[in-house]
This record gives sequence, C-alpha cells and structure tokens, in this order.
Amino acid sequence: MRFVLTTLLLLLIAACTAPIPTSDQTPQPPTPSSVPRATSPQPTSAPTTTPALPKPKVLRVNLATRPDSLDPQKAFASSEIAILQLAYEGLTRVDEKGRVVPGAAETWAFSADGKTLTFHLRAGLKRAEGTALTAQDFEFAFKRAVDPRVAAPSQSFLDEVRGAQTAYSLDPKSKPDDVDKALDNVGVKATDATTLVFTFDQPAGFFPTIASTWIGLPTAKSKIEKDPDAWWLKLENHNGNGPFKIVEIQDQVVRLVPNPNYWGGRAKLDRVEFYWLADAAALETYRQGGLEVIRVTTDAVTQVQADAGLSKELFRAPAARVTYFGFNLKRAPFNDKNVRKAFSMALDRESFVRDVLNGLGKPYLAWIPPGMPGYDETATVPGYDPQGAVQTLIAAGYGTPDKKKVDCAKLGTIKLTYANTPKTQLLFQFIAGSLTRVFACPVLLDPVEPNAYPVVVRDPKTTPQIFLVPWEEEYPHPQNWLFLQTCAGVYATRLGYCNRDFDAAFSAANQELDFDKAIEKYKAAQRIFVNDVAAAFLWNNDNAFLVKPYALGLTAHASTGDNAWVGQFGPVLSYDVDTTKVGAGYPAQ
Repeated sequence: MRFVLTTLLLLLIAACTAPIPTSDQTPQPPTPSSVPRATSPQPTSAPTTTPALPKPKVLRVNLATRPDSLDPQKAFASSEIAILQLAYEGLTRVDEKGRVVPGAAETWAFSADGKTLTFHLRAGLKRAEGTALTAQDFEFAFKRAVDPRVAAPSQSFLDEVRGAQTAYSLDPKSKPDDVDKALDNVGVKATDATTLVFTFDQPAGFFPTIASTWIGLPTAKSKIEKDPDAWWLKLENHNGNGPFKIVEIQDQVVRLVPNPNYWGGRAKLDRVEFYWLADAAALETYRQGGLEVIRVTTDAVTQVQADAGLSKELFRAPAARVTYFGFNLKRAPFNDKNVRKAFSMALDRESFVRDVLNGLGKPYLAWIPPGMPGYDETATVPGYDPQGAVQTLIAAGYGTPDKKKVDCAKLGTIKLTYANTPKTQLLFQFIAGSLTRVFACPVLLDPVEPNAYPVVVRDPKTTPQIFLVPWEEEYPHPQNWLFLQTCAGVYATRLGYCNRDFDAAFSAANQELDFDKAIEKYKAAQRIFVNDVAAAFLWNNDNAFLVKPYALGLTAHASTGDNAWVGQFGPVLSYDVDTTKVGAGYPAQ
C-alpha cells in the first residue's frame, strides 16, 4: 500500500512563492523547474473612448503554491489538482458530502463476487476541441498511471487493480517489451467505446471513489506521445473533458474558460483564474479587489478577524486534515498503552489551539474528521484531564512509592522531535510546557534541521520517540484514513502499531460493496485503532477562506475536502458572480 505521509511530515513549514501578476503579453509557458517571479494581478481598466462592455463573470482564486505539473498522472499538490479538476473529469466525481456521483461514466456496477467493476460512459462524450472521448482514452490514462517510466506519485491508488503493482514495480529501465507486457496484464480494459472494465484480486468497494481522482483523468495519448515529459506546457495539448478548458498557462497565472463541449452544459462563469501569491500579498490584493477567494493562514487570521470588513467575509469549516502525536510503540515507555493514554490526557488542546494556532482549528480527539464519510464522534482518545493523567501513570507503575506523584526516573527520558523552524519551535515549546506542568517531569526538545527531518522520521531505525504528524486526505473516503494503520502499513513499520483485529475489520470494510454498509464497517475498524491510543489526536485544522460576497454559490457548497479553494467539490457550473456588486479592482473585460 502506498505511503505518501512522508511528504506531509514537514509540519508547518510554509513554502511561499513570489507574488504574481496578470500579464497582457503573450504568455510564456513555465518549465518544470521554473520558479515564478511576478507581481500582483492587475485589474483591467475599461476604455474611456468607447462604451463600457458588460463585465465578465470572473472568479480569481489564490492557491497555496505554484503548480509544478499539470500532467494528471504526475500531479500531486493541491494546487495542481484544483486546476485539473476543472479541466478534466474522471469516470466519477465526489460531491461536497463525500458521496460518489456520475462523471464521465453515467453508471457502474460490481460483479456478484465484487472482483469486476464495469463503468458505462455517457453517450456522445467529447473533448474540449470536439473530438470523441472513449473508454479507450480512460484505459490509456489508468495504464499510464502504473507505467514505471512515468513514476506517477499516486500510482498506488490503483493497488487493488490486478497487475498494477507488478507493472509499476518494474525497473523503469526495463526493456520496452517487458513494460508493455506488464501493462497489457493490468486489469483495465475497454471492451467497446463506452465500456471500461476493472478487474481486482479482491473486492474493492471503495474503487468508485478512486475513479474520481486525478490518477485516471483522460489525458490524450496522441498529445503525450509527441512529448511525454513536457506535453502539458502547451495549451493545445490540454484537450480535456471537464467543465472548463485551460486557455493560458504562465508562471504567474493559469486561466480557464467554459468548455463548450462539456456534457453538463455551460458554466455561468466566463473565466476562472488561479494565482499563487504569498500570503501577505494575497491579502492585500484581496483588499484591493484583485481576488475573489484566498486562503487565510494562522498568521493572518487574527488580523482578518480584527478587521470589521474582512471578518464579515471570512468563511471557516472543518478541513480534511488532522494532526496527531505519534508515539513510537517500539520503545519504552510508549509500548505501554496506559502511558499513551496518560499523555493524551496531559495535552491541553483548547489552550494550544487558542494560543498557538490563533483559533484556526478545533481541539480534536477523533480520527476521520467531521463532514467526511466515516466520521464517528464516539471514537475518541482520552481528552484533557491533568489529574487523571497523573493517576493513570501512577496506577500503571510509574509513580513514587507513596503514589502521590509521577516518578520521573521510572518514566524515563521524554523527548519531542521536530523540524527546527520558528513556527514548530513555538509549537513544541507549548506542548513541552504543558506536559511538564502535568507530570512535573522534564521534557526534552529535539530540534532537527528541516531538510534532515524527513529522513529521520522515514527510517524505522531512527523513528523519534514522539513527534507530530499531520495527515491530509488524498481522496474523501475512510479507506484513505485507515490504510495507514494495517500491520503492513506505516504504523507497523515505523511506529510499531499492529492489531490483527483491526486488519480483519478493515479488510471487511474494503470488500463491502454497499457504500452505507461499508461506512459502518470502517467505523468499526476505526474504533479498534482509536481505542488502542496508538496516536493522540490534537487538532482538526480549519479551512479558512476570504470570499467576496458577490462570488455566489461557493460557500453554500463548501466541503471538508476543500484544501485548495472553497467549493471546489461543489457544482461549479452553477457558481456565479453578481457583477452589479463588484468594486474597484474587478476586471472590465
């Protein structure tokens, strides 16, 4: 099973790029290694010598980072996926509630044994330029995703597909005939122009959600074969099938307009523009009317809340991101469940969120976050109870002879390991102080050079005693939250967690073909993991955005999974702009 968690372990290390402008010059496509350097987007003034034309309906969104690739099979970052979600459409889509809905496929069905899944495409599907879109196009895309020469970052999404792991595990330098043979054996087959069949070794009831992800978006074989690595840099190669089409790619901006051949009809918006300004520049540009949507960070939320105007435009909702205390269960004292429970009880989450995160998040005791299928408010780790924490340790044999306090010598050295940045230093100082006050035992801080930190936490030989781990879902399904905890997953190999009862419950949930029944089975598996207190959950991040009030429909369709822009999983065709209420800074054309 895949493990992309290591890319997320650089907690709170912000990577900011330079601000960006809207250019009136012919756009020059970026190279894969280029770094954008630009200024803020500039509004277009209406001509003074001719009557003003009606204002276009433009939605300008600031993303967290610059996209490095707009190749669907090679995409990984949230900014890349946000753009691709508009320009392409998978076999299925996921709505704001996390439910799978039809996309390019109108219907799908599992075989009786659950080992075959057949998708039936809509009749008459077309790409943006008007050419037919067929099941063979999807077969090419899914097989390209497991081609070892492509090295797709999310190739393991397809692990359940027969032959997929065998294909992508080949040496990329293997003989082309050997690679082609392996790809021919992958269980994805277009049986005619509108029918695509997947074959699994075991039932995979969650696969309709996988079919919605970027890994299988229908890239055009004819475009890729001419330039496999850099095809996506040319506008004419983005012949997608989504509700919008890409019409401009620059280092500073990506612009999209409605796709005239989208099966669902024309979007109300005339244009969507994505930028990636640094936080301070984005906030100032938003103030001046140069953006409709920006993300609000922990550094800026206090400033926004204190502003009478901006505070009215602040939208907040739970995010599909949870940060937890990771214990090394292979080392004392955290091989003792009671010690893990005590440390969970010693964490003052309320004060932490208020004082360190500036209130941008929620103290959290569960795993799968609210708003997502599989959320279970009854499955929680022990909450803040300082007296209970001390008594739990004493009862477990870590107390002084009079059993009035914790014996620090018996508890042993407690060390918190983290990437050494100003933000994480503040964060861990708070946590260390909280633990010290509760147990009256020293807690050591172990800052690690940021570039070395991922190496330390990846290697099971150097797994820290305690460290913070954020997990942000890749797709909105409980399977994506629970695969980590299997005995073959990272919790076993790096943290030492393995519970065969959990594995059995998780396997049963994966093989359940009925969505609602599967969710209940995933909840049962989740309860096993949570009750083992293999981790102490700390906070559930908030999605916080500033949204102009004239941008209509976005917040009404917000999703827990909106990690790039608010409403990204909603009905984008219906989003609108009330051009009678726009102000200075809004484009006139």
